[in-house]
Amino acid sequence: MIAAIYARKSTNQDRADEDKSVTRQVANAKAFAVSKGWKTDDRYIFVDDGKSGTEFARRAGLQELLAMLEPKPPFAVLIVSE
Repeated sequence: MIAAIYARKSTNQDRADEDKSVTRQVANAKAFAVSKGWKTDDRYIFVDDGKSGTEFARRAGLQELLAMLEPKPPFAVLIVSE
């Protein structure tokens, strides 16, 4: 089973990339997928860093994810963090 990942952080962080919460979210999602026996593919990792949750149209990662849902998504599950 292939899993997609969506990670989002509302504000930019002045830290190294490996310390950003979206980076941790993706790493944790990949580990979760492995624990379930699912595969991940970098083509199906969607990230919105520094974008408000209320601005759907300006969240490029979300828009790309939504576009992949039609006519049939190439992944079976979507992993998101709280």
